[in-house]
Amino acid sequence: MKKVWLVMAVISVIAIMGLATQTLTVLMPIGGGYTIESQEVLAKGFEQTHPGVKINMEFVGWANLWNKIVTSFGANNAPDVMYIASRWIPALASMGALTPLEDYITVKKEHMYYPSVWSSLIYDGHYWGVPRAMSTKVFIYNKKLFKENGITKVPTNWNELLEDAKKIYNPKKGIYGILMAGKKFVSTVTQFEQYLCANGGEIVDPNTGKVEIDSPQAVKALEFYKELSKYAQPGITNWTREDLIKLFEAGKGGMYIDHVHNALKAMKAGIDVGFFPIPGGPDSKAPYSTVVVVDNIAMSSQTKNKELAWEFMDYMSTLKEQTRWDTLQGFVPPMIKEAEEPEFQKWYWKPYIQALKYGHPQAAGIKDWVSTANAILNAIQSVLLGQSTPQEALKKAAQTIAILQK
Repeated sequence: MKKVWLVMAVISVIAIMGLATQTLTVLMPIGGGYTIESQEVLAKGFEQTHPGVKINMEFVGWANLWNKIVTSFGANNAPDVMYIASRWIPALASMGALTPLEDYITVKKEHMYYPSVWSSLIYDGHYWGVPRAMSTKVFIYNKKLFKENGITKVPTNWNELLEDAKKIYNPKKGIYGILMAGKKFVSTVTQFEQYLCANGGEIVDPNTGKVEIDSPQAVKALEFYKELSKYAQPGITNWTREDLIKLFEAGKGGMYIDHVHNALKAMKAGIDVGFFPIPGGPDSKAPYSTVVVVDNIAMSSQTKNKELAWEFMDYMSTLKEQTRWDTLQGFVPPMIKEAEEPEFQKWYWKPYIQALKYGHPQAAGIKDWVSTANAILNAIQSVLLGQSTPQEALKKAAQTIAILQK
């Protein structure tokens, strides 16, 4: 009898040990508000509902995330699940680093999100990720400066936008009609892209990959960017978008394009803040626009347990977990139902959510985002510095990008 009990005990121990052998490695970023503690909550929650599964979370700073993914893939040691920017999808998919997800994303899952959100995650006819964090942009403006300069309504087109910037511009008093970015930094590309998309333009055609950055719509957008810059803060080529809040919260800027969290920061500094959507340009069929920037969770092609990897990704992107994450981080909700939560009924969220109606994916169809962004940055700076015309600058950028697209 003792032998029977001993055998049963050994079998039980083996079974328990067997349950504990499933380990899933998940690569997540830290920095920019992303903390280890806030993300480890996910691992603990999943482990509680999946006995015998261990989530091994690895963390790396945003600046090193791309290199970490590429080097681990090259060493055949990629994580099972990884957090990526949507602009990296074409490059990672082309090198075979990702698992396409259409076999996992159900119709029900797909319909949980705004349609414009998915546009950022589709490449070569496949889904390569699930949305995790999203941002849209609108203009935030200083109501006091608008009122003081006789502006009684927000601009709804480019002519009105330019005229309002002129009215507010008073460099002798250190007041600027509009705050703009021009430094060689990734967010400068996005700031210009807001005008590009608002005028019906694209960097490349997301369906064909054909370069469109030198189209008439794009040239007009860069011409307008240059014209607006006359009424912006001095030394525009030394400013990133992230730095502009310093001027705005000091009451030095009439308006500029930014996230909701910086609008809230300005409110705390005593600025009477208002919002208006980015107006459509002369060639646009839409009344307003926004660039939709999406970060997502993706499945490595090297994972040996795709079903478990998907279970974790699905858990991360439940309505409950997505709402917890977005309210914690202050992100625009990518889920339709999530937008009905009490947090997102606050007045300052409304314009950012409404902007999704005419949203454009940031980098759809672009194979090499980093090099493409550099080509566009060179074009923007050459125009702002008076070294070339918008048409010349964008033609040169188009030639570079065309090579990258091959």
